[in-house]
Amino acid sequence: MQKQLIIFLFTIISIQVLAQPPAGPRGERPPMPNAERFTERMTKELNLNAATSKKVHDAFLNNMKKMDAVFASKLEEKDKRAALDANKKAFEKTMKSILSPAQYAQFLKLEAERPGPPPPPNGERPPRPR
Repeated sequence: MQKQLIIFLFTIISIQVLAQPPAGPRGERPPMPNAERFTERMTKELNLNAATSKKVHDAFLNNMKKMDAVFASKLEEKDKRAALDANKKAFEKTMKSILSPAQYAQFLKLEAERPGPPPPPNGERPPRPR
């Protein structure tokens, strides 16, 4: 009886371990949920109307597609960084054309309060820009 109980418990634990979803590749993210979350946050924080909210959503999706293309490219890190900086400036310019001056100032303030990127998984610090 005791042997059957141990085998039964082992089987249950094994099934639970195998039932876990497989871990996907890190860093890949679907752009839609991020765009929805960003649009909801901007709509709430900047009091956007429906038309402006739609423009912000489209601008963010376009920005994400450009960023993903840069990350997928075979460019060197220095060139990727330059492309990402140019993309950020283009996104800010687009946001400036969409938002009112007061909303854009609030947007810049919100962006400045955002935390930076997380540290690398190996625990090493990235080199400081000079």
